[in-house]
Amino acid sequence: MLMKKILPYLKQNWILLTISLVYIIWAFAFIIHSSYVASDGKRYFNLFDDAMISMRYAWNFAHGSGLVWNAGEYVEGYTNLLMTLLMALVSFFFEKRYAPFVIQLTGIFFSLATAFLALRISKTSQTSYTSETSHTSYTSFLPFLLTLLYYPLNFWSLMGMETGLLSFLLGAGVYASLLYAEKLEAKYLWSIAIFFGLAHLTRNESLLFAALAFVYLLPTLKHGKKYIQWFLLAGVLYSLFVIGQLAFRYFYYGELVPNTYTLKLVGMTLHDRLQNGWEFIKPYLAQTGFIIAVALAGVLWKPTKWKIYLFGFFLVSVIYQIYVGGDSWDYWRIMAPTMPFLFVIFISSLSEFFEFKGSKVFEVSKVSKVKNIFLVSLSLIGIFIADNRFMDEFLLRDLAYQNNYARAHIETAIALNELTDQDATIGVFWAGSLPYYLDRKSIDFLGKSDKRIANLLPDMSGQSAGFGMTSIPGHNKHDLTYSIQKLLPTYVEEFDYGVEKLSPWAQDHYIRVKFGEAKLYLLKDSPHVKWDKVKDYLQW
Repeated sequence: MLMKKILPYLKQNWILLTISLVYIIWAFAFIIHSSYVASDGKRYFNLFDDAMISMRYAWNFAHGSGLVWNAGEYVEGYTNLLMTLLMALVSFFFEKRYAPFVIQLTGIFFSLATAFLALRISKTSQTSYTSETSHTSYTSFLPFLLTLLYYPLNFWSLMGMETGLLSFLLGAGVYASLLYAEKLEAKYLWSIAIFFGLAHLTRNESLLFAALAFVYLLPTLKHGKKYIQWFLLAGVLYSLFVIGQLAFRYFYYGELVPNTYTLKLVGMTLHDRLQNGWEFIKPYLAQTGFIIAVALAGVLWKPTKWKIYLFGFFLVSVIYQIYVGGDSWDYWRIMAPTMPFLFVIFISSLSEFFEFKGSKVFEVSKVSKVKNIFLVSLSLIGIFIADNRFMDEFLLRDLAYQNNYARAHIETAIALNELTDQDATIGVFWAGSLPYYLDRKSIDFLGKSDKRIANLLPDMSGQSAGFGMTSIPGHNKHDLTYSIQKLLPTYVEEFDYGVEKLSPWAQDHYIRVKFGEAKLYLLKDSPHVKWDKVKDYLQW
């Protein structure tokens, strides 16, 4: 009996299931490819370095030290509370080397779930390419396929960043909002409040997306008093998430905004941020230009509420990215969660271009077949252009972005675990993998988990800039005189950054040693270093 129910479903959805299976195989290969068998013979799994910062918070929380980077130091150096709590749950059940692997597996789920929601959104929107083709037509699965093929979304999801979780929650919220606008059933309104509330806990700027969703639903108020009451209650329900996190932050960390907000936005003028943000976003607009142009043309040519609504999410993400002054990595993590919505409009617009009234390009009997060929071809061209820059990573011919640094940090962690005692301190620019795999008090030179550094004025000299920007938000505040010369960490990662050059001073205070695969800078005569184990001393 069970097989009689399953077989029709498999037959009807074989394309969807085939794409999903191929994606799972690729994603698993990507995860293994990003892992590393270190010099101690053990395999280590690595997330992106910022995700590993969250993993350190999560590990400490799961093991009784609090939601902190260093035990006893209450600084909110993460921007992704819900993702960090998910990491804490995983960290409670799995050992340190395997917890990141489990988080990467959740990334597979979030990517598939986001792709499925893109498919449901396209069908719910009743776009021409789905309404005029059968449920099993291969073109109806294009939103699902393009979402899974978009490398930046996959990269951030599989490397443990909150991007995958946020994409899923935004997709669920948008899908619920479309259903509520159509059916006016209260359960969808409560779902909207919950999904966008959880999205707020994932990243606070998703408040902008929640506002967009509630504005989209304003026309439903005309149906009567009951719907007005529902709308207000949904607003209250959503507000509980926002107010709840604010209260938690104030009472736990003593601040109304996270330390990362102070680090990235305070001290940098609006003009500098906008200039920075625009220079940062230009390559993204070029790489995604074909998809954006077709989607925008579709919105302008046949404007519908759902198209404007979905395009609004993409537009908000772009404007927000410019407003905050760009990003530290040009892998488009802020825009990636809204790309599935852009894909839906893009495919719909392509379909409509072939079906406009009065067209005699194709005979009626040939329209469907020819249209499908063009839809698939142009969709694949669009995603290829958007992904082209990342193709070596996509095809696993190269390591994932910055994965080589993570491997070096693992070797450093292995060496320092062997060479230092529990009272040693480590000073880092990369505050993720090394502090996570090394249970020592850490000093964050770039201030993500240091309030003093976060409140400094940013370095606008251009010495530590990149991606066309004059200053990189989140990486432009530092005081090495304080962090190194005053605090004297037992281990220091580097001594020069931006306009600060401490290498000449360091030659008299630190010694460069080689241990296994790691090259380390250790404080001379430190009682926290097991000098008897150090075999090789290197010239500066």
